Amino acid sequence: MKIFLASGSASRKKALDILGVPYEISPSEIDEKAIRDPDPVALTQKLAEAKVWKVAEGLRDAIVISGDAVVAKNGRIFEKPRDNAEAAVFLREFSGSTFHFVTSLAVLRTNPKRMLSTVESSEIRFRPLTEGEILDYIAKYPVTNFAGAFEGDGVLRFAERVSGSYNFITALPVSRLAVFLRDLGFEL
Repeated sequence: MKIFLASGSASRKKALDILGVPYEISPSEIDEKAIRDPDPVALTQKLAEAKVWKVAEGLRDAIVISGDAVVAKNGRIFEKPRDNAEAAVFLREFSGSTFHFVTSLAVLRTNPKRMLSTVESSEIRFRPLTEGEILDYIAKYPVTNFAGAFEGDGVLRFAERVSGSYNFITALPVSRLAVFLRDLGFEL
């Protein structure tokens, strides 16, 4: 049975590498903007599930893994920024404040068809950031690839406090992924 990662994300690849499972990369190529929901939990779950179903088309005996992540603050959802200027706006918004990093995981076994999915959240508080720190971070990292314009290194660099899931490191809940794979018959 083959495992497919429905993403080209370096962070999500890291999640599978941590578990040491062999996998192939097969990005879903879905139109993520066509799937909307004002609730960050529902949005990430819908997106992750849509990605696994898309990649699973035509696969006989496989496991397909996908996830999605957003940042949520005061009822607003922050996905990937369009460009570096929007990334700077996002980071200024998070400076000195608390927000949630919401990550979904969907794992589908194609034969027999069975899907397991979950959503986990981290509460993160960034210390006040200087304009120089924001611009330096944007210059060093591909911020347009990350929900909220940051990833694990950004949390390590800017956070005063983190509680909840450590999903921000890989943008997939790794421990839950291990449980799902076992539940679907894959030996770790």
